[in-house]
Amino acid sequence: MTSTSSSTTCAHCGKTAERACTGCKDVPAIDGDIKTIYYCSSACQKEDWQYHKVLCKRLQTRKLFYLAGSVLQEMFYMYREKMFDKLIARIDKTQGRLIVYEGRYNPLITAETDCLIQFPSKLCQTEKEKQSVLVHLACDDASAWLHDILKYTLAGIASNITEVRGVVKNKKLDIIAVDVLDNVQDTDFEHEFLEIKLLNGGEEYALDLSSAQYGYFEPIVPWRKYLQTRVSKLATSQHFNYFGGAKDRLVAEKGDTDVKGIIASLNTESAQELMSSTKEWEEEYKMPIMKMMKLPFPEFKMKEKQLVDFIADNLGQYHAWLRGRAEKDKAEAARSDAGGNSKQTKTRQKGL
Repeated sequence: MTSTSSSTTCAHCGKTAERACTGCKDVPAIDGDIKTIYYCSSACQKEDWQYHKVLCKRLQTRKLFYLAGSVLQEMFYMYREKMFDKLIARIDKTQGRLIVYEGRYNPLITAETDCLIQFPSKLCQTEKEKQSVLVHLACDDASAWLHDILKYTLAGIASNITEVRGVVKNKKLDIIAVDVLDNVQDTDFEHEFLEIKLLNGGEEYALDLSSAQYGYFEPIVPWRKYLQTRVSKLATSQHFNYFGGAKDRLVAEKGDTDVKGIIASLNTESAQELMSSTKEWEEEYKMPIMKMMKLPFPEFKMKEKQLVDFIADNLGQYHAWLRGRAEKDKAEAARSDAGGNSKQTKTRQKGL
């Protein structure tokens, strides 16, 4: 007996049926490959499991992956907003193009958090426009700073994860950055995304958490389709060419004393907060991410928002603590300088 049936008959006995297999129900279809399996009773479903289980487990894994992609995408939008470091003065919108004009940056940086700039949501006309600007030129950030939480979230779902670089084609949106001196940023650069191979069947997908910058708002695309429709050519790299390479490459910039080094240091610390806050939320609400993704979809979306908001709050508190620490250090340094000057004055007076 094979598990092929119409949507109105039992896959096992052929009788009229209304009980859909909940395991593979509501799975995203790939080129129309999904056909809902129905049973007339739990007994028939149990009898048919030996024939249906291979397909069902493959589809369950796909469903979990798409839900995991949703969680990771929302986390990345939130993370980029918390870590935003571009001073945007104006955004002009034309057909298929956003022109982002940067303002004049404060040259004085006395603390890590001085690099952070509040995202100018009021300059964006729509939520999608905001998402596009948030992730502009942030493909490396997605691979690097979400590395740990991505690996954690995809445990039990993915069998292999690969960092891939390529040149984008068929953009629905171009974002052009113009600095305060009217220099236009080059838009011809490589883009990083992930190749994900799933357990239970080996389905392959592209996971692109920064694709909104090109006008694509679905983070998951079947691998072959992604290559055919979105990539003009793949790029090769001789260094950091492994899963985790982007993180290692950006973490290595921490020692630099320029803005890039300061931001790398702050991102390294903030990414750790991203991971620890996720585990804290799971513990507080007794809701592992895997369990959350198995909830009915409306409940899943509610919990997803709760999780992302929880992390955002913790990340905001952490940055506030960093600012407070920096202010305390500056105050202590000022007192020390004042004390030193006072001592020098007394010494000079005594010498006189």
